[in-house]
Amino acid sequence: MNCWYLFVLTFYISAILVYAAVVPDNDEIDKQGLYSKSDHVVILTNKNFDKKIYGQTNAYVVQFYNSYCGHCRAFAPKFKSLASELESWKNILKLAVLDCSVEENNEICREFEVMAYPSVRYLHENYIKGNANVGDKLLSIDSADKLKTQIIHKIQSEQSLGRLLFAPSLKIAAYGDFNSALSPFPKNVLYTFLIFESDNSTIGSELALDMNDYEHVTLKRVYDTSELAAVAGVTHFPGLVAVTSYLQSTLLTPKVPTKQNLLKAINSFLMYKNYVLPMRNIVSEESLNNSNREKIQSLDSDVVYYSDLEKTLKTSLHTEITRHKILSGEPLEALLQYLDVIILAFPFRGNLKEYVIDLHKNLSSRNQWTGSEVYELVKQLETVHSPVFTSNIDYIRCKGSQPKYRGYTCGLWTLFHTLTINAAQKPGNEAPRVLKAMHAYVKYFFGCTECSEHFQAMAARNRIFDVKENDKAILWLWISHNEVNLRLAGDVTEDPEHPKIQFPSVTQCVECRLARGAWHLPAVYEYLQRIYGTIKIQDARTAAAPSSISNLDIGLISLLYMPI
Repeated sequence: MNCWYLFVLTFYISAILVYAAVVPDNDEIDKQGLYSKSDHVVILTNKNFDKKIYGQTNAYVVQFYNSYCGHCRAFAPKFKSLASELESWKNILKLAVLDCSVEENNEICREFEVMAYPSVRYLHENYIKGNANVGDKLLSIDSADKLKTQIIHKIQSEQSLGRLLFAPSLKIAAYGDFNSALSPFPKNVLYTFLIFESDNSTIGSELALDMNDYEHVTLKRVYDTSELAAVAGVTHFPGLVAVTSYLQSTLLTPKVPTKQNLLKAINSFLMYKNYVLPMRNIVSEESLNNSNREKIQSLDSDVVYYSDLEKTLKTSLHTEITRHKILSGEPLEALLQYLDVIILAFPFRGNLKEYVIDLHKNLSSRNQWTGSEVYELVKQLETVHSPVFTSNIDYIRCKGSQPKYRGYTCGLWTLFHTLTINAAQKPGNEAPRVLKAMHAYVKYFFGCTECSEHFQAMAARNRIFDVKENDKAILWLWISHNEVNLRLAGDVTEDPEHPKIQFPSVTQCVECRLARGAWHLPAVYEYLQRIYGTIKIQDARTAAAPSSISNLDIGLISLLYMPI
């Protein structure tokens, strides 16, 4: 009996240990925003940030991004490619990502003073939390190779400051013979590879980092002008020489000495010497399964849903505006202008208008706010005026075929088209106010930095501040939107199931095109008024919705076939 009890107890203890070993860390996130765990990046959130970042033995390169930002979407494949390439560096440096469009992550983005997306920061090992500790900005993000080069230079700089000393040395030196190059002779090193290159070359450093987990192997950078180059017979640079522990040398420089070819030459030499190369547990990039793709509801492309407008407004108040560490001066004035035109022309439902008016009143009472204070005020007033938003609001017409497409950017275009049209219905010329508020909002708050810069350049070129009449404001926004569609058509940010077109299409508005395809502007103007006009607004509580979406809270009838 006692033996049986002992057996059962042992079995359960073993089961618990096995379970503990296989259950993933609760701090590990498989997917969020534009990235998944299979992309070889650490996915950071407000729940795991402190544990993952602070006090670690490795350094971090963290990308702060917004999943709806077009530039972030275009940069994501490059960052994933870099992360896969630098997988072998993970003992020294890890790549991580944090989605600032997720409301729960907003406080971290504010703490790190993230004012542009994507924003890439370097955080050294044993990093500590503090108000001034926001990382070092890495600026070369237009290509993976340029960012990699900047990371290498950063590691070199860190080693000169006494950090990352556990990593392979990336210093370069001059030697006269093999004995001085290998002295002092390191213990247990079987093979030393010498890379002859110029000081500004990063190939040797990259190879050293790639080989950081090669046991009993080291790599040293040597000036290409060093006397040792002639001794080793190196005439082609960057040059590669293998040296054994007993000073026997072998010239290995490939005909085309790229980093890939040099690493291949090193690996071939080691395998010839019966050296066992380290295993690379590289997981292939997650492939897109078309059969499992989220399908978009076949909804009328000329309909804008109130849920899209509401979701966009909520995102702007919860995430974009509150990312500022300090709001004062022009940014605060831009926020008040934004709320002004919302109050003026938004097709409100329920308690939302009283909520926005109260928010505007409170924000007008001071000349300076912190992002945290604005966020707390937003949440507090939502409670005071509850319910403010429709329950479970989400994008409907602006929903993309994948989470990385459409969404907020589509919603923002929808919102400003709606505001411009409805402002034009007010006495006087109010629609130009919407354009000015839109320009200020995009300048100070829109999370996609490159998109914001493009918009500001386009606005200046198209003389946005010279628009004084309602009809010209409506057409200015339509022309500018189509200009953006034309620029981004075929871009990697384009949703393949919602191509960027010149709207309205012929099927949406036959009379909007002349016989030769030119725009018939009077018809376009009437179409935009008809689609976005206040008189066409329907509410699901008072009007019957189409049978396929009868349980949804429907707002405006509008265009929005375009995926921006």
